[in-house]
Amino acid sequence: MLAPMPQKIWQIFLTAIFGFTVLAPTKIAIAQSEKQMPTPIKQPKRTVQSATRLRLRLPPSLGTPNRRIPAASRGIGCVTKNQNLTALIPTSNLGLTTQANPTLYFFIPQISASSVELVVQNQNEQVVYQQKYKPTTKAGVVGIHLPPDVLAVSKKYTWNFSIICNPQDRSLDKVVQGIIERVDNPSLKKKLAQTTPQGRVLLYAEAGIWHDALDTLAKLRYSRPNDVKLKADWEALLTAPGVEFDQPLVQKPLISEPQAPKPLKSHKLGLKDSVVK
Repeated sequence: MLAPMPQKIWQIFLTAIFGFTVLAPTKIAIAQSEKQMPTPIKQPKRTVQSATRLRLRLPPSLGTPNRRIPAASRGIGCVTKNQNLTALIPTSNLGLTTQANPTLYFFIPQISASSVELVVQNQNEQVVYQQKYKPTTKAGVVGIHLPPDVLAVSKKYTWNFSIICNPQDRSLDKVVQGIIERVDNPSLKKKLAQTTPQGRVLLYAEAGIWHDALDTLAKLRYSRPNDVKLKADWEALLTAPGVEFDQPLVQKPLISEPQAPKPLKSHKLGLKDSVVK
């Protein structure tokens, strides 16, 4: 009777015959478990930006201090507690427009003041537009229109928007400030003429034309307040990098044109000869 062959001899024999190496059972189990272990798939984090086609490309910052909300002021205020007047502009304070008469947007909280005021100055600090308005009785986001031909192309202007808490003491005003520049973009104009209003929002945002993107989208939301896609675009625009408003501000209601602040008297417009059409 032949003695059983040692395991190692069997391994050599089988390797020679069949061309493979016999692995120990423990090694086989480890190899199979490693092979069967699925590679975890990392799910992309879903954000508002990924849920909309809107992409905002802002111009470089001018390095100016952020004045989108008022600085703290002394005395008794005229604004509802824990609410701030807010200018809907990028954190850089700079917003571009292609329009001769753009619209600026603000969140105006519930206030007891009888008037608000918009003042626009050129780079020489000369006033080119000044207008007081009767505020709306309802808190929300409102649009304030500039008259035609206030802004010259390729020039920057500083604007101040104020809640006048006490007309006898303007140091108590709640003031926000920004910079606006009117630009000329012929290639963008051609694209705008060939698309829908919602397509214009995307084109304005891609070109970094903040005020026109916001105004076009606001008007669309006025006409279609229950449109989910427009709401997503609004949130994407206001929370985009370089803008970064929080959700409480994003969810503020839009005040329609008939309810927006109304001019109290004829506006003051100066330096007409400085405006390049």
